[in-house]
Amino acid sequence: MKTILVILLFILGILAALLIGGGVLALLAYGLGWLLNFVMHFDSFQATLIGLAGVLIFGILVERIWTAITHSSPFSSEDEDDDEYEDEYEDDEEEDDDEPLIYPGIPRWRQPLKKVDFTNAKPDDRCPCGSGRKYKNCHGVKRPK
Repeated sequence: MKTILVILLFILGILAALLIGGGVLALLAYGLGWLLNFVMHFDSFQATLIGLAGVLIFGILVERIWTAITHSSPFSSEDEDDDEYEDEYEDDEEEDDDEPLIYPGIPRWRQPLKKVDFTNAKPDDRCPCGSGRKYKNCHGVKRPK
C-alpha cells in the first residue's frame, strides 16, 4: 500500500511540474505576443503564436547546444559490446599520430586518407583525392617558395 502511494505521489508530482511548466510557457508566449503587438501592431492572437514559435525554437536551440556541450562525440557509443572496437580504433589513432605527413605543403586536414598518385593529374581534372574539386584548386595549388 505504501509503494502504491509513493508511485501515485511521484506521478502526481510529474504532472504538477508539467502543468506549471506549460503555464509558464503560455505566459511567456503571451508576454512576447503582447510585446510584439505593442511594437509591431500585430493582432493579439498572431503575436502570441509568433511568440510561442519563438519560445519553442529557442528551446530547441538550447537543447541542441546543451547536447553538443555535454556529449563528447555524437559517434561515441555507450554500449559495452563496442569496447573491443574502440580499443582497435585507439590503436589506429596512435599509429596515425606517429606517421609523418604524406605531402608536407598541404595542411593535415586536407591530407588524403590513402596514398594517392598525383603524377598524372592535370590542372583541370578532378583531384585524385576524391574531394570533387579540380586538381588546381585542391592539391595542385601553386605555393610561393
